[in-house]
Amino acid sequence: MSINETIKSNKKTLFYIFIAALLLRVFFFLTVSLVLDVNLEQDFEYGIIARSLIAGEGYSVPWREEPGAQEPLKVPNYRSSAYHLPFYPIMLAAIYYFVKSTFSTFIIISIQILLSSATCFLIYLIALKLFINQRAAIIAGGIMIFYPTFIIHVARIIPETILIFWLSLTVLYLLRQKDNPSYRNSLVTGSLIGIALLTSNVIAPMMPFIVAWLLISLTIPWKKRVKIIILTMLTAFIVVSPWLVRNYIVFKEFPLMKTTMGHNLWLGNSPKSTGTFYSQSGGITMASILQKDFLEGQKLSELEQDKRLYDKAIAHIKKEPMHFAGLFLKRLYYFIWFAPDNLVSKEARLNNKVSKLPYGLILISCIIGVILSLRKYPKDVFLIFSIILSVTLIYSVFIVGHPRYRMTIEPYMILFSAYAICVILDKIPVHYFKRR
Repeated sequence: MSINETIKSNKKTLFYIFIAALLLRVFFFLTVSLVLDVNLEQDFEYGIIARSLIAGEGYSVPWREEPGAQEPLKVPNYRSSAYHLPFYPIMLAAIYYFVKSTFSTFIIISIQILLSSATCFLIYLIALKLFINQRAAIIAGGIMIFYPTFIIHVARIIPETILIFWLSLTVLYLLRQKDNPSYRNSLVTGSLIGIALLTSNVIAPMMPFIVAWLLISLTIPWKKRVKIIILTMLTAFIVVSPWLVRNYIVFKEFPLMKTTMGHNLWLGNSPKSTGTFYSQSGGITMASILQKDFLEGQKLSELEQDKRLYDKAIAHIKKEPMHFAGLFLKRLYYFIWFAPDNLVSKEARLNNKVSKLPYGLILISCIIGVILSLRKYPKDVFLIFSIILSVTLIYSVFIVGHPRYRMTIEPYMILFSAYAICVILDKIPVHYFKRR
């Protein structure tokens, strides 16, 4: 059954999933904004870049004198940036430009609520295509509706909710490409991959897995198979190419997506690193590691500064490989589970308390689901598991800065979890009636 046919035959279910998710997220938003009076306007570096765009300073960040500087820095007021990928800051800039009031926050969060609700039925459709089992799909959609991490983060101005939507839509179209390979589907799938990459390059390591999956999953002649794959990847490249060209013009480097590799590698692997943004002394930010390096590098371009940190990190890793290995395992644990309370922010500690039980159940059932589904759906399990694996490994190499970083893979963990629950439920009635 094609995706279009699947949608038509499941219209009511998709509608109920969307409305349930929407109402729950709207209720949470109204509760935190009106009842609890939580400040929702903090937009972090994404908002800084957005306001720079509106001010006519281009995609840049303004300099603010660093604490501890001995004298004023003789640098321009703004420095060109590739610290964050452009989709989310440009989206914020467009909203801030046309809505010059606090109502802009309402619009941003409303968009995130709508996309988060839509993601719930996208995961339902993905589960239905993967497992051809409506019960598993309903369980997956139901978990997505009520999973607290997804609800909490729609009310924050951060890009994870947007990324999860684009990535889910990409996976759905990859499955459509498998069932109905065509040049038109290649253009759509490639475009979605490109948009997802412009939202977060954390999915970049997935690209070889996607190519490999298409090679083994498409059932058309090899010549057309190769053409389909090339067109898909070429379309993705064309979508991201304006950003690559801009970065080449600004930084004289190609291809360049972000200027954070050295920053994150050194922050996660310096002698003082703990695996998160915080030190062992209890809540002191690990930015203190970077303070001297930042002050020394402020007269350089953002890329040159990042290269210095990269070289410093690589030199230390070569000198102390066991230290890197220990931190890698520690970050892997923090990403798969949770970092200690003293190594995360106060907000993250609250989120962890709310999420630990539901996530623990999902983690256990996900492992069971991978094992159970591997024999029956090996090719599609390869695609979904590669998303989980690639994102997990990239954060384990660099730094697990925030618990929300795991949000990218949690919908796919939920897919396997739903399948495991479905298999278990299918067995319970038989044993129950035998006992009676």
